[in-house]
Amino acid sequence: MNRFNNVILGQKAFIVNSNKEILILKRQNSEVYNDLWDVPGGKLEEGDSLLEAITREIREETGLQLEKIITILSSSKFQGQASDKPIIFRNIYLVQAKGNVVISNEHLEYRWVRALDLGNYIFGNDKDLQEVLKQLPNIINNIDLSKQNTLLF
Repeated sequence: MNRFNNVILGQKAFIVNSNKEILILKRQNSEVYNDLWDVPGGKLEEGDSLLEAITREIREETGLQLEKIITILSSSKFQGQASDKPIIFRNIYLVQAKGNVVISNEHLEYRWVRALDLGNYIFGNDKDLQEVLKQLPNIINNIDLSKQNTLLF
């Protein structure tokens, strides 16, 4: 784990498809939020840029290739739930990706769901993520995916 004074830089991505559905993953074999739903993400590794890290995490966890970052949904700092209680700085993005979903062994299953239906799934008790989940249906409803530009870091 790449940490400095028990600080982690992390990222998550809500992947939206052309039908405006969101890809969610069910976690397994995890110290935190095991058997709950989540979205792809993880920590920056040594030497990673933000773009390299989120591209890698999406590829490793879903088999998809990041196509474009639509927007940053959240940037936050909080205390993590792992046993050593790290301080986490995290960005959450809305992105588009291409390819066929092939989940990693970190996950049990995946689903493409409408943003309005995300409330039917149990996600971790993560205040920042929960806030994004509440706002996402409105964001998805009002976004024109064909006119969004790529966000560059």
